[in-house]
Amino acid sequence: MKITLAKRGILGLGAVVAAAALSIVPAAAASAAVVPTVGSAHPVYLISDLDGTQIPAGKVLGWNDSVLGSPDPSDEDYNSFFTVPANSGSVRTFISPRGQEANVAAWNAYGPLGLTPSGIQLPNLMPSANTSTGTGSPSGSGAVANAGGDYSLGIAFFNGNQVLETDFIYISVTANAKPELATWTFATPAAAATAPSITTASLNAATVGTAFSQTLTADGTAPLTWSVKSGGALPAGLALDASSGVVSGTPTTAGAYSVTIVATNSAGSNEKAFSGTVAAPAPTAPTKPEGSATNKVDIADPAKGAKTVTVPAGSANANKTLVAWAWSDPTNLGQVTTDANGNATVDISSLPAGEHTIALTAPGDATFAVLAWDTITKVSASGDTTTDTVDVTAAVTASDLWSLNAEATKVDFGSVARDKTAQASLGKVTVVDDRNVLKGWNLDAAWSSFKNSAGDEIPATALTLAPKAYAGTPLVSGVTLGTTGSKIASSSAVSTLTSGALFDADLTFKAPKDAQTGDYTSTLTLTLTSK
Repeated sequence: MKITLAKRGILGLGAVVAAAALSIVPAAAASAAVVPTVGSAHPVYLISDLDGTQIPAGKVLGWNDSVLGSPDPSDEDYNSFFTVPANSGSVRTFISPRGQEANVAAWNAYGPLGLTPSGIQLPNLMPSANTSTGTGSPSGSGAVANAGGDYSLGIAFFNGNQVLETDFIYISVTANAKPELATWTFATPAAAATAPSITTASLNAATVGTAFSQTLTADGTAPLTWSVKSGGALPAGLALDASSGVVSGTPTTAGAYSVTIVATNSAGSNEKAFSGTVAAPAPTAPTKPEGSATNKVDIADPAKGAKTVTVPAGSANANKTLVAWAWSDPTNLGQVTTDANGNATVDISSLPAGEHTIALTAPGDATFAVLAWDTITKVSASGDTTTDTVDVTAAVTASDLWSLNAEATKVDFGSVARDKTAQASLGKVTVVDDRNVLKGWNLDAAWSSFKNSAGDEIPATALTLAPKAYAGTPLVSGVTLGTTGSKIASSSAVSTLTSGALFDADLTFKAPKDAQTGDYTSTLTLTLTSK
């Protein structure tokens, strides 16, 4: 019994971007059901318009299949209503990007519904029924079918132009150039959303010139949108990321601030006031003394070729360990110890020829108060050196590689007796993801039923697959193996570099006890899907 292997790579939904030298299976695999992360006001279940039974989540539906929406998972009597919110004046079905269900300006398409005193009974949620073109992109039901991707499908209640409530499910669309041939799947009903409540107690201390980063947190249903309340502002140099809630940047101005932050989701919003003071930068060196600065002394200019100068710091600084500095840029010349008269010998061999200000400060003094200083002129001599620096930079970028390759072209189980099993290895499978914009991916396997030349058939369930790392190679960090089934592996947004992530799988075939004899063949398809 034999298995022949084919492979393909998918970016998003429907676009083949990487393929091996073998033939590519043309049929697109359906997207897996997505666990909702944005809630709607009420759960939405899909109901057959033929018998009122619930359609299971994950079932592949045609673009023009007529389905009904219900708040009740069991609706055989066709008697469940979506409750109309108070003050509702109109209602529409819609297709929108996920997280934009209440943002009419982002809708892809929509259609009208009628209101009744009892509510909305079993609205038609067929995607193609949304005949009006929205202002989002892609625009229109047909354009959504052409483009494919992940959306929300539901109903929205209005008071004028204001959205009062949305009830929706998530859908994943498998694209087709002919809309009527597109397919879609849907996730389990969304749980009711909860409004956010900001939990961050205060903003961290900030200092001018020091990089700042803090992630704001809030309870409530994701995703959240973060903003600064109108009329306020963060300290100069800081910005708030609307999607992540990260406040980051480098403060540029010292002083007090007060700002109100707003967190918003599909269920409402919450605001919280923050205040504090941006501190002035701590000094890292003394300020260069000059002119009438205090504690000026007379430091004799060094002779030509001299490596040191003597700083007469006075009896008040006798027998002390001090720190020596030089300018133009503040240069730490190291610690020196004064003698009984307060004189310190300072090494100036590292300084180039020219004029320099020499100063002494006390170690550990955060104010860097200058205890003694003067300006000298150093004359160059044979053997003196000076230096300058040149910054050398090189930008390393991603290779933008995105590929899937299965090394084997055929797996042969050999002869298998009825009601017996045989095992074989899939062989090395390589996934390379070194794109400029990393999104993560899923690697899945699917296989057809087994058939022989006489037309006899063994169901696909005769074959099972257990993913594993390729022998002798550790998993790439951020890559996770699937469990026994169709999932081979998945990754977060990490690069595999050009060497790739390597996988294998144990294949087990069990011949049915009633199978006809003969050589059977199935096609196993590997699908690499970008998240």
